[in-house]
Amino acid sequence: MSADNSVKVGAELSTSVRRLGREKLAERTIETVRQLTPDTETVAETLRAAGLRFSRKAETVRREATRTVLTEAKSFDFSVFEDFTELQEQARLSLHEAVEAFLNLLVQAEDERFQIEQITQNTTVEQRLGDPAFRARRAAAAVLLHQVWHGGHWIAGAWEAFAEVFDDYRKAYPAPSPAIASNDTMPARQKLVVRKIVSLDAWKSAGR
Repeated sequence: MSADNSVKVGAELSTSVRRLGREKLAERTIETVRQLTPDTETVAETLRAAGLRFSRKAETVRREATRTVLTEAKSFDFSVFEDFTELQEQARLSLHEAVEAFLNLLVQAEDERFQIEQITQNTTVEQRLGDPAFRARRAAAAVLLHQVWHGGHWIAGAWEAFAEVFDDYRKAYPAPSPAIASNDTMPARQKLVVRKIVSLDAWKSAGR
């Protein structure tokens, strides 16, 4: 694309907030990831437009994540958690880095996709086909969107695995009755603190 025919797309066209919503991005939760994960059809079309092949299924990515988390969970001592609430908090914490990475990539991918759309709308097919730089940029944008899609489904699959972990935990460690909970003694709590020295690194690695 020559200098005369190229389209200058300024920062004012950035769409992170307009498309995704400032409030939704600010939540930065697993639920937000599941809501904002690009749909498979959009990703497939974007890759095809860039001359790339889309070969994976969302179910495959989710199964891989589920298997990873459940494998780690088999060797973990869940008795270190005081109750179900603490277990759930640690589960979310173990996926925190993955959630942050997803949301950061999502903003980049959406901005770049918007830039590509603007260029496409303001140029001819001949201009785009004759511009290697544009073709490379479009391919890179498609790959970035695919990475977001993959990350979103991986996190969803991991969280589905944690749902199984939660069920198993509730069966193995049923919540005490109010009467028993009110008679909880300090020595018992001190022992629990000591047991929490057990490292969570192995479990947290499931989210990487």
